[in-house]
Amino acid sequence: MRKKTPRAICIEILNQVEKAGRHPDHLLNDSFKRYRHLTSLDRSFLTELTYGILRWREKLDWSIRYLSTIEFQKIEQETLNILRLGLYQIQFLTKTPVSAAVNESVGLAKKFRGRGGGGFVNAILRSFIRKKEEIHFPDVEQDPALYLSVTQSHPLWLIQRWIKEMGIEETQGICTFNNRIPPLTLRTNSLTVRRKELIERLRKKGLKAIPTEYSQDGILLDDPPPVSELPFINEGLFIIQDEASQLVTSMLDPKPGERILDGCASPGGKTSHMAQSMRNEGEIYAIDLNREKCNLINALCLRLGVRIVRTMVGDASKKLPISDEMKFDRVLADVLCSGFGTLRRNPDLKWRKGEGDIKRLSELQLAILDNLSGYVKSGGTLVYSTCTIFVEENEEVVEQFLKCHSEFQLDPISQLLPEKCQPFIKDGYLKTFPHKDEMDGFFIARLKRLRD
Repeated sequence: MRKKTPRAICIEILNQVEKAGRHPDHLLNDSFKRYRHLTSLDRSFLTELTYGILRWREKLDWSIRYLSTIEFQKIEQETLNILRLGLYQIQFLTKTPVSAAVNESVGLAKKFRGRGGGGFVNAILRSFIRKKEEIHFPDVEQDPALYLSVTQSHPLWLIQRWIKEMGIEETQGICTFNNRIPPLTLRTNSLTVRRKELIERLRKKGLKAIPTEYSQDGILLDDPPPVSELPFINEGLFIIQDEASQLVTSMLDPKPGERILDGCASPGGKTSHMAQSMRNEGEIYAIDLNREKCNLINALCLRLGVRIVRTMVGDASKKLPISDEMKFDRVLADVLCSGFGTLRRNPDLKWRKGEGDIKRLSELQLAILDNLSGYVKSGGTLVYSTCTIFVEENEEVVEQFLKCHSEFQLDPISQLLPEKCQPFIKDGYLKTFPHKDEMDGFFIARLKRLRD
């Protein structure tokens, strides 16, 4: 039996992203385990195809609409993804022979839809090669929002919103940044190794490792290999975590011996970071919706040598499976959000989340914050964080919460952060913006419960 090619596996992944809403990174890792015949170059090519198509989907679809004799909405999903696969290689991968891009795309289409499907894909791709200079994009002067939506491959509603809030030039900058391939950011496991030592060990393996500027535990890897091939990945010396995400623990500022509650803990990155800061002394209760999510936390803690985490199944927006009398020194509400601060790393979110999700999520976020606040002891700390940049999920949630909870107040954060982090503080909150700060967009608010 012929082994599956990276292009064929890419189509499998894209179809699952569309149909099941699964994260492409998880699907890629599953594929690396399933298809053992893939070489290192194959895995890199598969990753490039998958994320590249998701980043540039709208621009690719514009060409398909222009060239197709079949109405776009009537093109079957598998065939559409095959067209995207072929066009992406022709447009963006200059080292890939055009003939290989066309021939394998046609072959895949024949397997899915027979000779007719192959003929349709062949006609579109070869028509693009002949007519690509004739494809007219929206006029930037007449409709700048549509122009940016297509040429920068972002949903039109999102572009319109950003232009209204920040202007065309700023929106262009955000889109350009989102379409860049991000560096890989690690978080050193300080329970087992110092950051300086880990950087030296990574460099000896030929990796371009440098310390992050703002997180004292972070390491940036430029031009990294596939995650599955990272040295020391299974030895518990680090995990993959964006620098902005690492700052959440700095804001919570957990101390050894304290009792901490993490209300939305999976997959455990921030939970394990807290344990590092506490030097494995104290208690952390990590809550999430189901046992599968809790198992992810347990597995990560086991790999990192974290011993103070107790996982529990529970809904952070409702009464938790712990005693009403149990109170915590610090509580983290790192809530489910739209994730639009992470589009550089998660381009699939552009197409899976819509404007309606923002309103729905903001109501859930307020319910979580309201519920978790009841577990903060007198004088204790409550931190609210998201990886999105929309005010409805950030400032408005916190301000609405404070209106209803006079026992809490916004806690000054300047003293918790080094001088170089001070530009991130705006109106008493910590806010990072991807295109300005070279990291994910995060929002963090630190609240203090007044003493009884």
